[in-house]
Amino acid sequence: MPEETKNEKNYNFKEWTVAELREFAGTNNITIPSKSRKKDIINLLEEVASHPDFIDRTQEEDLEEELIAGVEEDPALSYKEKMELKFWQKPPYSSLLDTELAKDSNIAFYDLASLVDKFFDNMLNENLINYKISGIALKTSASLHHYKISSIIKEEEQIQKKEELEKFRTSHSRSIPKTLPQPIQPKMLIATKDELFEAMRSAIIETMQNKEKLRRRRMRREHLKQQKIQKRSKAQLPKELLKHISGREQSIEELHDSWYNRIKAKINLDGKDTSFFDLAHIIKSEEPSDIGRRFAFVRMFLALMFLSTGNKLRLSQEEDFKDFGIKLR
Repeated sequence: MPEETKNEKNYNFKEWTVAELREFAGTNNITIPSKSRKKDIINLLEEVASHPDFIDRTQEEDLEEELIAGVEEDPALSYKEKMELKFWQKPPYSSLLDTELAKDSNIAFYDLASLVDKFFDNMLNENLINYKISGIALKTSASLHHYKISSIIKEEEQIQKKEELEKFRTSHSRSIPKTLPQPIQPKMLIATKDELFEAMRSAIIETMQNKEKLRRRRMRREHLKQQKIQKRSKAQLPKELLKHISGREQSIEELHDSWYNRIKAKINLDGKDTSFFDLAHIIKSEEPSDIGRRFAFVRMFLALMFLSTGNKLRLSQEEDFKDFGIKLR
């Protein structure tokens, strides 16, 4: 980039348009408020342009190096042709200004950090810092770093794929097993008549013994089964007690209906309400045994409870553990 020179030109900003003034300010990095008037812009530009350190960037000329093959150096060459190249125009720093060139450069690819540090150290030592070149170098170094990382990742992926493929081939490859040594078969011997008879006799005896063992085992199981049946039969309760416990002679509904009919018939016959003790006399006359009476009392009491809750009878008791009256509803 060419060095910037001071411009001693006197500017007639009053004859410029607002667009020209803003373009001049933008080229020279002068910030103008968005709502400024033309008069304010002119005053600002005149103040900046009158400063002794002001450099007009609109007057800069682009220096291009022209090389003509076969022509001797002309002493009358312009100043820009005699200028020395900047450090960023020389290798290896020139590789930071071109991404494709940087990819082919070993220094930029394998020693990028040190190259970038040296580049900016040299730039800071310049009289004027070229921010454009610095930005290009920084962007190129970032792109190169991304390219470097992505290329390494791709190489690692290729290596992993090759290793997995090799493992797959190894695990699925067929190997021919080694031949196993065959055992030597003994020679067949010819049995005599006595040996054959003895073998048949031992086989018959073994078969008969096995059958006898099975028969004894079966008899033992049947004997144990009969013993269990006898024990169960001995543990049964008396038939009369089982009859009252199971109540198989009638169902619960039949029991309730029978007691309801008996109570109703007794009340109609006597012409008055009955009681629990009156029904107890009936049970005593019907059941000769004590056990039968007790179960009959329980069954009668349960029947009375169900009939009272079913709104068929009304039970009343004046004192606890005393007789209670029974009425029809």
